[in-house]
Amino acid sequence: MAGTTQTTLALVVLLLPLLAFALLYGWGKHLARKGDWLGIGSTGVIFALSLYLFSQTWDTATFHSRIIWFSFPSNYVADFTAGVRLDNLTVLMLLIVTFVSLLVQVFSVGYMKGDAGYSRYFAYLSLFTFSMLGIVLVDNLLLLFMFWELVGLSSYLLIGFWYQRPAAVAASKKAFLVNRVGDIGLLLGLFAFYTYFRTFDLEALRTLVGAGEWSNGIFSLSYTLNGQPWLVELSPVFLTLAGLGLFMGCVGKSAQFPLQVWLPDAMQGPTPVSSLIHAATMVAAGVYLLARCYPFFTVDALTVIAVIGAITALLGAIAALTQYDIKAVLAFSTISQLGYMVMGMGTGAHDASLFHLTTHAFFKAALFLNAGIIIHAMHRGLHHAHLPGDADPQDIRNMGGLRRAMPLTFYTYLLAAAALVGLPLFSGFLSKDAILSGSWAWAQTMSAANGNSLYYIVPVIGFVVVLLTAYYMGRHLWFIFFGSFRLPFDVQSLRFSVRQEVERVMLLPVVLLAILSLGIFFSLNPLAFSGSWVMRGIGIEVLTPKSTLLADRLVQAVAAQDAANDTAHLVIGILSALLGVAGIALAVGRYRNRGGALLLQEMPQGALARLSYHHFYLDAVYNRTLVQPTIWLARMLYRLDKRVIDYTLEYASKWLVVFAKIVKWFDHWVVDGSVWLIGALSKVLGSIGRNLQNGKVQSYYAYSLFGFILIILYIMLN
Repeated sequence: MAGTTQTTLALVVLLLPLLAFALLYGWGKHLARKGDWLGIGSTGVIFALSLYLFSQTWDTATFHSRIIWFSFPSNYVADFTAGVRLDNLTVLMLLIVTFVSLLVQVFSVGYMKGDAGYSRYFAYLSLFTFSMLGIVLVDNLLLLFMFWELVGLSSYLLIGFWYQRPAAVAASKKAFLVNRVGDIGLLLGLFAFYTYFRTFDLEALRTLVGAGEWSNGIFSLSYTLNGQPWLVELSPVFLTLAGLGLFMGCVGKSAQFPLQVWLPDAMQGPTPVSSLIHAATMVAAGVYLLARCYPFFTVDALTVIAVIGAITALLGAIAALTQYDIKAVLAFSTISQLGYMVMGMGTGAHDASLFHLTTHAFFKAALFLNAGIIIHAMHRGLHHAHLPGDADPQDIRNMGGLRRAMPLTFYTYLLAAAALVGLPLFSGFLSKDAILSGSWAWAQTMSAANGNSLYYIVPVIGFVVVLLTAYYMGRHLWFIFFGSFRLPFDVQSLRFSVRQEVERVMLLPVVLLAILSLGIFFSLNPLAFSGSWVMRGIGIEVLTPKSTLLADRLVQAVAAQDAANDTAHLVIGILSALLGVAGIALAVGRYRNRGGALLLQEMPQGALARLSYHHFYLDAVYNRTLVQPTIWLARMLYRLDKRVIDYTLEYASKWLVVFAKIVKWFDHWVVDGSVWLIGALSKVLGSIGRNLQNGKVQSYYAYSLFGFILIILYIMLN
């Protein structure tokens, strides 16, 4: 359906944050309240419009409008189009992005109050919202890549917002550069598909791929381009590599192994920024990309994606076990949960992965915003207590017993943490259970098809990560909220006032997000994901109807296997819940009898703990193998440039000057001198000749006599 009204409103949703950014960046300092009302108001409007578009689109219709963007006068190049597509996945992502962005901006009014860059901060948030909405709304890969890069720029600006801090500057550069590594792969994959299918349009690509056939292991497709017949024959290896090129974009943006190292450092930005771009939206862009490009992946590509997702989930969870920075724990948790989503995509659980993306957006945003409240409170307490500056307000070892001073923060944090752990009745239980069930069905299908039981490693890792997640969140909660307060001042001084725990403007967002962590909002039966309205609306058969996927047989086989496993669903759900409870019990049992002094001084003990604490020394490895050699090469090239090239050019120029002076001397004294001498001799000889011809008879007689004498002498001498 064309849906002119709906697509026009979608363009308004897209462009309104860009307008807010321009106004805030240019004149924000001169507006009332430095323009925060403009950023919040524009985001509120687009959230309301997104709700309307959701009501018009969800399970009702698909709206798509496109125009010819530009074209080339060639029969071998199709017209480049630009358009907006509204389907179930689009409007779901619109709601997530605009809702979380709105709550983050409202929260930021209290969190960023008094900051010197207040208006600039809201301008950057609007730019980020515009960039993320562009990824969601556009209908072709070329435009998607442009907005993809704009998201990278926005995150660079927000991570390095406090550019006076060297750590923030380093983190922003690291995030920008690491993401560019993944984006190179994305660009190569994008142009690989364009080379053979001659279009960036996602709907056209899905149609072409769906029309192709496999014959003798070769993918073949015949189609017409500008009246010219085209025959495409591609090997499975090429299609796999092209799909993995697209996946590289996800590896960078969604912090997958081995490019996940930028995400923990990105916590140097303001905490609301961490909530927005590193928990709810930006890092989810990679998973969204996989969903949009799902028809283009071969079975082998999906297998690689599943393995990378499982490795990432495991490494992130292990790294979170020993962290002490409140935001670092959540950052590594985000890496782990993103690994879950990517693992779900790779195992054919497309809908489960997107379901987890949705639930994760709310409970992880709640956790980050609550962490912001706690950090604010710790700063306040340290300021009033006049403690030395070496007490870290983000170190959970400096906390403890906060539930007595901040009960509302405790309960909202507890709800969101329960969803993250995946306890029954919470949203995370539903989405994790769906991914675990899908991955188990995938392992059964692949093992039966290939006779190899190694595929079961992927779902087993998923269950292990459930246990680890419960453990590190139980430890996290115990350090922050239980036991006694471990700094030498009254815990009540953390409160905003005697009667008020926190600024009211910061309270509403965390309460709403914590409530949305309950499973009832996503399924009428909060113990069974099969009844989820989200999963029904984002299934692969809904998003790409009447399309034969490259991995269609795998997806259908996994779905059939999963649907037949009613007993397995029950066992997986019970096992997941038991693992969650066991992980929390292990954490509480380990730390319950430790006094405040021991917790205050705790450090990672043992090789494995240090390995976890330092994130497997990946930063050190990359620094040693990539960064330092690159810096060394740059320095060597600099020295070559300064000491060889510049030296050669400098001394060559000096010798050239000397040579030029010699040439000048030669020209002046030899060339010009010779010419002058010839002229002077000619003048002298002419003068002599003129004097001889004086018209006097006596002179002629004397000359004749002189000549006669010379002749006589010549004769006599010879």
